[in-house]
Amino acid sequence: MVSFPAWFTETIQGRLVVVSALIEHQSEPRHAFDEERKAFQALFASMDIARKPEFENWEDKLSLKQSVLYERLYLQGLKDGMQLANAFTPPSVLSD
Repeated sequence: MVSFPAWFTETIQGRLVVVSALIEHQSEPRHAFDEERKAFQALFASMDIARKPEFENWEDKLSLKQSVLYERLYLQGLKDGMQLANAFTPPSVLSD
């Protein structure tokens, strides 16, 4: 198994935090994040956990929000990985 230096692991973790925040605030399907937040607020407005329909609604919205977040993280990770691989690839003699 390949062991990465601590600085590299910290850099990747920092990038994950930054990208996650950007996705949550600038994501195209913004409604997924807004709906989850509203459902969560409605759930805990009365602090009555017995309100099962509200809990299930919030849980559904949270699941959608997380799906969007994971999809965006995957795509951004793929882009970052391709840029990193391209940066370390020596120029081809045939590219001229």
